Amino acid sequence: MKRLVLCAVMVAMAVGCSSEPAEQVNEAEGFTLHQHDATTLEATYRSGGESVHALVTEVAPNVVEVTYDFGDPVIGFRVDYNQGVGNFTPSGKALDAAQARLIDPLFAEISKVVPQEDTQRTRIEDVAVRQTSFLQIVPVGELLTPYSYVSERGWVHISCTCGNQYIGSGYYRQAGRGCGCNGGSGNGCKGRCGQGCGITSTPACVGTTAYTQDCAKHDYGLGSFAAASDDYSFAGNNCSCSGVGTCS
Repeated sequence: MKRLVLCAVMVAMAVGCSSEPAEQVNEAEGFTLHQHDATTLEATYRSGGESVHALVTEVAPNVVEVTYDFGDPVIGFRVDYNQGVGNFTPSGKALDAAQARLIDPLFAEISKVVPQEDTQRTRIEDVAVRQTSFLQIVPVGELLTPYSYVSERGWVHISCTCGNQYIGSGYYRQAGRGCGCNGGSGNGCKGRCGQGCGITSTPACVGTTAYTQDCAKHDYGLGSFAAASDDYSFAGNNCSCSGVGTCS
């Protein structure tokens, strides 16, 4: 009997000390909303073995910190609405194509959990939409460096009505609302500080409804994403989305 008990103990110890790796629990793919309240919006999007963790937190009244953690890199923003100053704080390697493919679906899912009308959004919700919109135009494969931007430098709104418009720096281009407002190629809604729109566009007013010269120049490859930073973070929404269907 003692011998049987001893054998059982030895078998149990052998199993407990096995060198075989424990079975890994796979994280669920798709969108997970971890927290959404007055001061924090936290979410993760996973696909194809890649993930991005978004954290938007109001660290002081009207001061919001945002991080998009891809593991490597980590891309951050600090937006101070009291001072009218924003900081872009990337760290690590360049954003690669697989990581960049996570941004559009992350943006689409965040847009579903906040009010569609920008006037109904909290500060946290508005920042989450604006900065995730901005993340969509961050260059891929380019080592990013920190910089600051100031709202006092201003922005210039353009007309909401699609047409040939002056977009600054001596350039005239087609810009304004509408799927067909694409300058002859690419997505519509040229000049919008946010996601473009096309024939299969996402719902109306995803992102902002701010249309500016710097955002239009970026859309046409005539200006940098950095130059449009203040427009994305601070520009007022000058174009209503009422009655414009899916092409706001």
